[in-house]
Amino acid sequence: MSRILRLCVFVMLAIFLASSVFALGITPGRISVNFEPGVEKESEFTIINSEGKTANLFVYVRGELNESIELEQEKVVMNADEDERKVKYKLNLPQELGPGLHTAEIVVLQTPEAEGEKDETVIGAVLAVVMQVHVYVPYPGKYVEAGLNVYGTEREKRFVIAMIGRGKEKVESASAEIDIYDNEGNKVDKISTNSVSIDALERKEISAEWNADVPFGKYKARAILDYDGNKVMLEKEFDIGEMTIDLMQIFVKDFRLGEVAKFDMIVRNKWNEMIKNVYSEMRVYDKEMNEMTSIKSAAYDIPAGMQTTMNYYWNTQNVSEGLYNANIVLYYADKKTQQDLKLDIGQNRLDVIGLGYVISEAGTSRDRKIISWLIAIIAFLALTNIIWFFVLRNKLKK
Repeated sequence: MSRILRLCVFVMLAIFLASSVFALGITPGRISVNFEPGVEKESEFTIINSEGKTANLFVYVRGELNESIELEQEKVVMNADEDERKVKYKLNLPQELGPGLHTAEIVVLQTPEAEGEKDETVIGAVLAVVMQVHVYVPYPGKYVEAGLNVYGTEREKRFVIAMIGRGKEKVESASAEIDIYDNEGNKVDKISTNSVSIDALERKEISAEWNADVPFGKYKARAILDYDGNKVMLEKEFDIGEMTIDLMQIFVKDFRLGEVAKFDMIVRNKWNEMIKNVYSEMRVYDKEMNEMTSIKSAAYDIPAGMQTTMNYYWNTQNVSEGLYNANIVLYYADKKTQQDLKLDIGQNRLDVIGLGYVISEAGTSRDRKIISWLIAIIAFLALTNIIWFFVLRNKLKK
């Protein structure tokens, strides 16, 4: 079979399986059992026919404990009007198992026909669902199984260590010290959890809060769990904030209408890693919101936490004076940041106005006049209040 033909077959099979993925289900997806020597338990699982179609099913057991599970039936035919079917099984545990986790899987195969040997049925299967069987054997002495997770908001993080006592003896005290590192391996903080006791086969949690007063970016938590002198290291990577490029300023120097305008756009990388291939695109619209032009910048690599000036150019040869709508989009790392703007264009000036404020390196002469008038008015009002204060005080004294 040629490579192209094999690829076509693979794609068609993938599409077929994807269309069938919701046709069959099983619940529960996993059962957990604490080991008891020679114990026998009867239970059941449910096969779900979510598409309401006739299904030929083959059921078998695989894995380490496959000989410890006895199925009530190995072949099941579900009718189109059956939403679900319960299948019973028996778990027969051996007299001895080594400490730790032991597993098996009950597999339900949807097949074109439920006839034939198991190997033939597996080859013809179009969909399979699995229920996991976990059997835990206690460790001698003290033993804790643990995992670290990070929750919380952008700046308030909560570190939670979930623990299960898998040993035969009680743990009197379990606590942890958590070191937090940035993406370069520098330790930025250290926090401590509370302390708890854990009975055999009991589940407990310890936690610690952290105020993340650090730059946005990727971080790693490394916890040393100490339970009655036994130590376990746990690690978890997490993010503070989101990867973001901020638009700080846009301005045009030495503008002359009819010439090429050079836009200087200052952006800042708020992430703690370099963001590569950052570029921007500006679209300018007339009063009827028809697009006049679209301008792209070059691509820039912006270092972590740094500002960069990005440049792009607009030929204003056929542009008239007036107020224009514009839109700037920053593209980076499969993300984008968007800003709506207005361009106020005169014969010898181009002011960039964004959401009611001017984004520029230095205000225009008109802006400076307005600011001067505001300062004068505020000063006048302050002086008037002072004069009235002294006048009223003198009258009260008389």
